[in-house]
Amino acid sequence: MDAAPIKEEGSLKSEAMEDAKVKEEPQMNPRVGSKRKLALSRCETCGTEEAKYRCPRCMRFSCSLPCVKKHKADLTCSGVRDKTAYVSLQQFTEMNLLSDYRFLEDVARTADKVSRDTFLKRPKRKKY
Repeated sequence: MDAAPIKEEGSLKSEAMEDAKVKEEPQMNPRVGSKRKLALSRCETCGTEEAKYRCPRCMRFSCSLPCVKKHKADLTCSGVRDKTAYVSLQQFTEMNLLSDYRFLEDVARTADKVSRDTFLKRPKRKKY
């Protein structure tokens, strides 16, 4: 007779379940350019939670809406990014280029609107 060990049904089922669990687990490969760097820092307002938000104006980290509001009140920060802020060449990215391009388009659009405004082109009359 064969001397091969015979496995019980229970152990076979448990091995099959373990194999299924291994196959179901998603592979966690970080994508290039992912935004997980933000989550590595703590909230600069309360210091207890993991940061989820960044202020576009002063680049401070916040974890929740109350912390964002407290940050704006304490530092009198408007939260609106300064479009004309200096960015060094080493930090200049495609997003900065796109932002600058959109800013210039907006300025050109505003100048064109003013030049077409009929109210401003009316001759000034003196009323007697």
